[in-house]
Amino acid sequence: MGKTCLDCGTSVKTWTGGHVPSEKIKPMFLLMNVSDSIIDKMQDGDVLCKKCGNKSFCRHAVSVYNYNKSQLMPEEFEAWLKSGEDCIPIAQAELENSQHTQVQETPTKNMAMPSTPSVSTPSSGNITDRITTREELNRLTKSRHDQTKAQWGKNEVVQYKDEGLAILQRMWGSQVQFIVACSQVTKEGYRLMAIDEGKEGSSGGFSGGVNAYFYFQKMDFVR
Repeated sequence: MGKTCLDCGTSVKTWTGGHVPSEKIKPMFLLMNVSDSIIDKMQDGDVLCKKCGNKSFCRHAVSVYNYNKSQLMPEEFEAWLKSGEDCIPIAQAELENSQHTQVQETPTKNMAMPSTPSVSTPSSGNITDRITTREELNRLTKSRHDQTKAQWGKNEVVQYKDEGLAILQRMWGSQVQFIVACSQVTKEGYRLMAIDEGKEGSSGGFSGGVNAYFYFQKMDFVR
């Protein structure tokens, strides 16, 4: 059975997912501490059609933008910016216009004052001081799973490599390739941090670690 959109009054087919229920949108507005004439009236069981739900976010585009920027990790926020939601360009335009207005309203006497050159201090790599929570780290592992797996060479000497980490596998019969890879990552500033000897096995009179993994870390990322 369908319901009626609380805003425009059109019939909404809830079984198709073409609606925004109160239990989904109202808590979001409460978290953002935003008051909206339509959202505030919603009771349990009320719905908005997709168009009206979208309009609600657009009415408070800057608040939605700032909330997502403060709550999401950088990777998640970048993904949200690319999601195509209508409120995003509205928020960006309003923020840009606000900044432009502030510049124009700056007193001339303040603009005429000589500025002190800023002194930049060298940083070691791209280490971030932001510490993720357990929930954020779990979300990150899920959101970046496919991207990371695409860079993973399961049966190759170079298992994985990015700007901070390199994992090499000492595969049987690929000693020369392993030496070349070790030499190269070392020249690039990576240092061996750990070795996983892998499974124990024996073959042709030889025993010990089979296909050991070598974990290198770029020193720029080591405090």
